[in-house]
Amino acid sequence: MPTVRAPRLVLALVAAATLGPAVALAETPPPPVPPAAPAAAAAPAAPGPGLLDRLPDNDKIDYAFGAFQRGYYVEALAIAVERAKLNDAVAQSLIGYLYANGLGVPKKPEEAAVWYQLAVKNGNVKARVELANLYALGLGVDQDLNKAADLLRQAIDQGDVDGNYWLGIIYLDSRSDLRDYAAAAKCFTIAADAGNIDAAYALATLYREGQGVDQDIGRAAQLMGQAARGGHQAAQVEYAIMIFNGDGIAKDSRTAAAWLKLAAEAGNPVAENRLARLYLAGEGVERNVQEALRWYRRARAAGLVDAGIEEDIAKATATDDVDTGLPGVRLTKPLAPPPTK
Repeated sequence: MPTVRAPRLVLALVAAATLGPAVALAETPPPPVPPAAPAAAAAPAAPGPGLLDRLPDNDKIDYAFGAFQRGYYVEALAIAVERAKLNDAVAQSLIGYLYANGLGVPKKPEEAAVWYQLAVKNGNVKARVELANLYALGLGVDQDLNKAADLLRQAIDQGDVDGNYWLGIIYLDSRSDLRDYAAAAKCFTIAADAGNIDAAYALATLYREGQGVDQDIGRAAQLMGQAARGGHQAAQVEYAIMIFNGDGIAKDSRTAAAWLKLAAEAGNPVAENRLARLYLAGEGVERNVQEALRWYRRARAAGLVDAGIEEDIAKATATDDVDTGLPGVRLTKPLAPPPTK
């Protein structure tokens, strides 16, 4: 069953804001995770009486998710509704997902909550996690962090390892009477050991700040590298900064620049800003004012204005006469267009 991650970022931002000077707080949500059952490869079926009877082996093949995967959300809903009438918990959870995200239907978190509750009643662990998400954020139900935590604990008991990450986030939330950094660290450790890069990033931050665990910069760097190698953009930026400064890991400006460029090329404004600084200073890369401007303009277009770097660019181009696109800053040679994202 797919998992709803985008709304959870709100909660992650609230919680992560308590962790100290992290460069970025949340990660781009991954695509939905497919269910354990095989998805259908056939064309979507038309809704109507006897819909399931027209689908061969419909008790073995998840036609609803097959339609969902190809973007046929209306057809996915029609098939899932028929399966839901048979108390199919996976189908009920999929309907909840469609309503939670407004796919093929108007976005209605209250309707999503109803379907998730049905799926939970029928034993679906992913629906339990999704319902916890709604309770944590107060979407479609009254906000109740304690209820969210209970649901997550139940999901964990059912074997959902990633539930540890979201339970850890609740333990960090300043609005919760459950706030407990040590408990959060334990949850993040379990999830990170299972390969959850968001958990690795969060745990790295706790080790760096000494919250819930003894401060250990080396361990923080190790975990940050784990998350960075897993594709976590915020971790890539943080890891680059740690390598550049030699915090918990050998100092290496070239490697730091490479990590920043990786995140910058993926569109991370903080990485674009830091990479611009390196090009301007000639640290870890060959000094190149034009490249500095190119990357800084991308960061600035994303809303990250840095008066300090603009002042440095102005000094570096004080005698030039071509508009750079920055207030009061000109350059002799025209800039190359910003790289496309």
